[in-house]
Amino acid sequence: MKRILYLSRGGSIGGSQRQLYYVITNLDRSGYKPIVVCPKDGKFVAQLRDSGIETHVFPLRPWRKFPAGLRRYLDAERLSRLARDNEVSLVHSSDLWLNGYLIWVAGRLKIPSILHVRTPILPKDVRKHRCSRATSIVAISRHVKKDLLRAGICPEKILQIDDAVDIEAFRPMEVQEDVLRRDFSRVGRVRVGIAGRIEPGKQQLDFLKAAEQIVCRFTRNVIFFVIGDIHSRSYFEKISQFVNKNGLKRHVCFTGGREDMPQVLGSLDILVSLSGGSVMFEAMACGKPVISARFSTQENSVHIQDGRTGVLVSSKEISALVQALMRLIEEPELRMQIGQEARKWAENTFSHIRMAAKTQRLYKRLLQD
Repeated sequence: MKRILYLSRGGSIGGSQRQLYYVITNLDRSGYKPIVVCPKDGKFVAQLRDSGIETHVFPLRPWRKFPAGLRRYLDAERLSRLARDNEVSLVHSSDLWLNGYLIWVAGRLKIPSILHVRTPILPKDVRKHRCSRATSIVAISRHVKKDLLRAGICPEKILQIDDAVDIEAFRPMEVQEDVLRRDFSRVGRVRVGIAGRIEPGKQQLDFLKAAEQIVCRFTRNVIFFVIGDIHSRSYFEKISQFVNKNGLKRHVCFTGGREDMPQVLGSLDILVSLSGGSVMFEAMACGKPVISARFSTQENSVHIQDGRTGVLVSSKEISALVQALMRLIEEPELRMQIGQEARKWAENTFSHIRMAAKTQRLYKRLLQD
């Protein structure tokens, strides 16, 4: 029995947590035992423990920040003791910012390590986080893989394993409850959403700037949903002020974090993503058209095929996002056509069972099973 130590931020159940859950719950338990450490308690920890997975919560302070970073060695040694006491054979981090702890434990125990890189990354950040010290790096997209190669990571270290979806849970609307109509009275003819933690990196403000243009210049019969937990209070206040200042209160709903994402996505007409992430694949599995803007190019985008399985907007201009949105808002037949193709693509491509199996094959190779 090989024991694998997983490092995750914990907290609420977002994209990275859901992907890790797919991996852990589909492990061959006759050969592997997962042990998870999270620095933050919350819904993800509860989900893991409810599934019978050994999960610990204790501080893993930021590796590079002063003065908290001075205490990182205490946290790292505590983590190493846990790994040593449990005779861990491999350590796997699903979050880049935990890579310092990954390297520390792997070095102390002389075991292989795997780092998941889930977002595009600059060469300076690859160096800053010492990504090259990991035994293997999993890139979740072609874009991320190219970034790692440009930063000088050895190609043999990189394995591309795309994020996945439980396509039985994320299904088209005919088998989902219309929860947005149930929970919000301000439901217009077309419902457009953006989903993710409310923080600057998710770019909800630019989504709302596009919403303001649509409401003022084109149509007022659209409701815009901002879906996600507040991770930056100051950013949330900034976007709330924008909504109030521009008279959007009747046209914008903040849903907060939701535990019923299959139903929420199934209740939308269009999902917008300005930062990528597995939520795009989840919406596709629900048969919804996804507009992926700013994040990728046609060269790098494998799953969002412009005009077929989604809409790809390479420009960073808000006017380009507005144009793409208005086309889908005004053409319900196009929304339906793209949504149907997206669901077919998801069924053929996004199996969470297949993703977990690829990850487990990497474990076997590193452990020479």
